[in-house]
Amino acid sequence: MKVGRRWDIDAPAPVRRAARRPLSVASQRALTRALHTRSLEGLTGQLRARTAERLRLLRTADDPAGLLVDWWAGRAPTELDGGSNLVVHAIAGNKERVWSVLHRPRREYLRYPSTLARVVRDERAIHGLTRTELAGLAGVDHRLVVDIERAALLHDLIGLRKVLRALSVEPTALPPMDLR
Repeated sequence: MKVGRRWDIDAPAPVRRAARRPLSVASQRALTRALHTRSLEGLTGQLRARTAERLRLLRTADDPAGLLVDWWAGRAPTELDGGSNLVVHAIAGNKERVWSVLHRPRREYLRYPSTLARVVRDERAIHGLTRTELAGLAGVDHRLVVDIERAALLHDLIGLRKVLRALSVEPTALPPMDLR
């Protein structure tokens, strides 16, 4: 409040953490697309890394709806799809709906090696893991993670299941393997 010719500050300014600032339009589009497609496909470089980090924040936050409201500055997106619909629910105060959508079991149809590779790459990025860290978490050789992400012919069904379990992915189908 202003007193005479000077300001008298009676309370500190509220601090807004970087994680709670509104996102740029490009970041909002990337995040809604990732939420809609359940994938980081088409994103590269810094935008991919930041989108993966934001998805990780949403999955681990106590109040993911609050994060979405802050990231969109309380304004609903103009284009509606599965991802932006989640933002609309957050702005409308449907916290339970947002939480339940973000915490659904991740069931994936992984019939093709390329689909398996994409899902493992994306989930590894979202979890913030290196290939070596993922292999350690799953208790498998790091070359298996490399082979999965390269869409190579696999020979280790048990190892593959361990990797998917470490990423909280429930496969409804798996690609053909050479189990001889």
